[in-house]
Amino acid sequence: MIKAIAFIHKKKSLSHKEFQLYYETTHSPLAKSLLTFEHYERNYVDLAFSSSNNAIGSISIFKYASEKSLEVIAEQMGSSAGDVLREDELNFMDVPLNFYVFTGSSENLASTFQRKIFYLAMEESDFQMLESQIGLEKISDNLVSDHREIIGVPEYGIMQHMQLEDLKMLQKKFPALIFTNSFS
Repeated sequence: MIKAIAFIHKKKSLSHKEFQLYYETTHSPLAKSLLTFEHYERNYVDLAFSSSNNAIGSISIFKYASEKSLEVIAEQMGSSAGDVLREDELNFMDVPLNFYVFTGSSENLASTFQRKIFYLAMEESDFQMLESQIGLEKISDNLVSDHREIIGVPEYGIMQHMQLEDLKMLQKKFPALIFTNSFS
């Protein structure tokens, strides 16, 4: 499996709510109508655990079963369909700030999660940062092969029984964590 993780920045003129509403009701349906997705997931930043000034609106995940699947999307993005999507992105994204990484690592697919935590790993020791935290399930280390600084994007599912107070303590202890709500 090939996984692309895109860090999508919202336009400064939009609130997080406006960004999410546009993404879910306009852009995502448009993308699904123009492209052949195997898996397309949007993880919106949860403002209860991050600054309202946070420019990242979504961590979007695209999964591909093979290089051939990825090539199909690349061809579609190189066509007029890609032009339509890129034009629509200007309506709600701060496109120059967006970036993505390709990852290669196995996933724990036993569960699906409505809420997730992501963070950028810059050193090997970063992968162990949340290992002892009760109420989290590691989905993947999301090992990155094509970036100079980021070596992984650890992804954790938040168990439904985890208490709000526990999440707030976790956020206080690790301020670099990105808490999200997941849609696919």
